[in-house]
Amino acid sequence: MKEEKIKVVIKTADSEVEFEGGYEEVWMSVNKYFSELYPSLQVIKKLVGAVDIEELAGKLSGKVEVKEDRINILVGGDAKKKILLCLAGAYLGRKIGIFEKELLTPKEIANYTGIDERITRARLSELRKDGLVIRKEDGLYGFAPASLKEILE
Repeated sequence: MKEEKIKVVIKTADSEVEFEGGYEEVWMSVNKYFSELYPSLQVIKKLVGAVDIEELAGKLSGKVEVKEDRINILVGGDAKKKILLCLAGAYLGRKIGIFEKELLTPKEIANYTGIDERITRARLSELRKDGLVIRKEDGLYGFAPASLKEILE
């Protein structure tokens, strides 16, 4: 299946900029353009602890594959690392519009990582205590920016 090309044109009072290519390439380029055009956005991101999506995508490249209905972990590692990669993939996938949700159940995480659900639940509990994942009241788990260091190792 051939990837569709898209074109985005951004017009301001002073200029017009055009981005064309695959949707991921265009998405990253548009985000970079806006962060350079409005540098104060970078400062605000740091103050609120927001994750730089382009940086995260680069760190996950070759480690995680995110599709519309699936997250595939492409590297080995222990259960904790695979869980962190899975949650980072869901977060990134949701932010760039290719994955439905960024919060996952332990069962979904187990399915995506290939780890037994009981082990997944135990590791999630440990990761939560260490501040490396977030847990919502409804039992869903999500990516925490603090886990970036762990993902890189």
